Amino acid sequence: MPHYRCFIPTDALSLDQRQEIALSFTDIHCGSTGAPRSFVSVTFMETPVGQTHEHGEGYYLDGGNRAGRSEEVKQQLLSDLTLAFANIASVAPGDIPGRITENPASWTMEGGFVLPEPGQEGAEWYAAAAAD
Repeated sequence: MPHYRCFIPTDALSLDQRQEIALSFTDIHCGSTGAPRSFVSVTFMETPVGQTHEHGEGYYLDGGNRAGRSEEVKQQLLSDLTLAFANIASVAPGDIPGRITENPASWTMEGGFVLPEPGQEGAEWYAAAAAD
C-alpha cells in the first residue's frame, strides 16, 4: 500500500538515479514500519520544464500510507525519504516539498487481503498473504 510519487522535471533523473531512489525509499519505509518490501511502490511523474504539476513546479514528494503510526514515525519517515531523494537527485532538501497522506487500513488491499491496522499484522496474516 505505501505509494510514493516523485514529481520531477522531465529528464532530470537518470534510470539509475530513479532505481536508487526507489530502493532507498523501500529500505526507509520497510525499516521504519516493518512492511514487506513487495508492498512499497514508487513512481516518477515527469513535468516538462516551464509547466506546473498539481503541487507547483520542480520536485515534489507525495506519499500515501496506511494510517495508524505515531507522529514521530511519520515525521521521521518523511524526513528520511526527502533527504534520500535530495541526495540522489543532487538537489537541496529544502527544494523538495512533500507530504504523506494516510488512509485507514480497512480501505486498502494488498494481494487480495484487506490490510490490518499497523502493528496488528502478525505472523498468520503475513503467512496468508504470502501463500496466495
